[in-house]
Amino acid sequence: MSGTVYDPAKRNPLYNVVVYVPNAPLSPIPTGPSCDTCNSLYSGDPLVAATTAADGTFTLKDVPVGLQIPLVVQVGKWRTQTVIPIVLPCKNTEIADKTLTLPKSRFEGDIPNIAISTGAADTLECLLVRVGIDPSEYGPGASSPGRVHIFQGAPTPEAGTVPDTNPSAPTSASSLWASTSDLSAFDIVLLSCQGEPTSVTAADQDALVAYTGAGGRVFASHYHYAWFDTGPFGADGLARWTPQNLAISNYAAAELVTTLPNGQPFPKGLALQKWLGVTGALTGGELDIVAPRFDAVVSATNAPSQAWLSSDTHSDFPGSTEYFSFNTPVNADGGAAGQCGRVVFSDIHVGAASSDYGNPSSNPASPRTVPTGCATGELSPQEKALEFMLFDLSSCVTPDSQPPPPPPPPPNK
Repeated sequence: MSGTVYDPAKRNPLYNVVVYVPNAPLSPIPTGPSCDTCNSLYSGDPLVAATTAADGTFTLKDVPVGLQIPLVVQVGKWRTQTVIPIVLPCKNTEIADKTLTLPKSRFEGDIPNIAISTGAADTLECLLVRVGIDPSEYGPGASSPGRVHIFQGAPTPEAGTVPDTNPSAPTSASSLWASTSDLSAFDIVLLSCQGEPTSVTAADQDALVAYTGAGGRVFASHYHYAWFDTGPFGADGLARWTPQNLAISNYAAAELVTTLPNGQPFPKGLALQKWLGVTGALTGGELDIVAPRFDAVVSATNAPSQAWLSSDTHSDFPGSTEYFSFNTPVNADGGAAGQCGRVVFSDIHVGAASSDYGNPSSNPASPRTVPTGCATGELSPQEKALEFMLFDLSSCVTPDSQPPPPPPPPPNK
């Protein structure tokens, strides 16, 4: 059996998604941080399994033949199941294109429980709309019934108001990151740039360290470096920081990092490079970026971190790291022992090229309602890179020096 797996919007193929035929009912997926192994979330006693390549394609061998064969696609806590009407013996069953996707709503399958802190200077909350998540999944605060929970970041004098839901969402400082227990209601936390360094206390930083150390996943944009350049994460040597670097440009190009500090290939970096080419995001082999920032450099001395994108030689600050990731709990030597959480830091305003809320930079005081004010067009090139990182963030935690592990083995093999 062969086919291609797509994002919920049916626009972009997806890398490192496990496709399998279950032999029993699927178990519910738990919510919140947990130390899961790469096979522990896959249920239903898979008979055969395969993993998608960088172009989203897969091939399953030794598929059971017959009528109404169930097929599951899953990456981390994203999961959907479909039924293939007939599988004939001794021939390849080709799944029609755009048939296999991750779910766009909780009524189609499983979606991680996601918290998003909005910000005046970026629109991470709108990325999920363009990835294909149904607007009905959005709601204010932890108690909303959907899988995308909005919290208000702080407004800033320069960038203006922050996006909000209707009715209004609680603030991030009071209801999202003030305690580990608040954070632990969620599988993934997205922190959108607020337009100035995020005001966090030592207790806030401790809560985020505990959440990620227990298996939580965090994506933080630009000024949310305040979580990482000081406090417990600041002591881990994640990057060389130049906070509030104001010598910035409106445009830049980023090079893909495809080798590890020891000179060996970076497997997922090579996959990202190929995937961005497949999705048409590269220009001359590089990624064009709108509104880049230059606050961090990850080098070989920053053992816990892995750079993914760096500004090219024509940028204001060549060699600055635009995306980097690290696994948690952080090990100073970069080792993988006991790690089950993951963090991605982006020094890119991913929504800068998307005109969410009708270009609010021209009127910072204008209301910005989530998600109805989000643009719904194609992902920009820099957002495509973020989509790749989002689903990688969702997947099981493995050392960046190694390729993703093979899918779960069939029984008795």
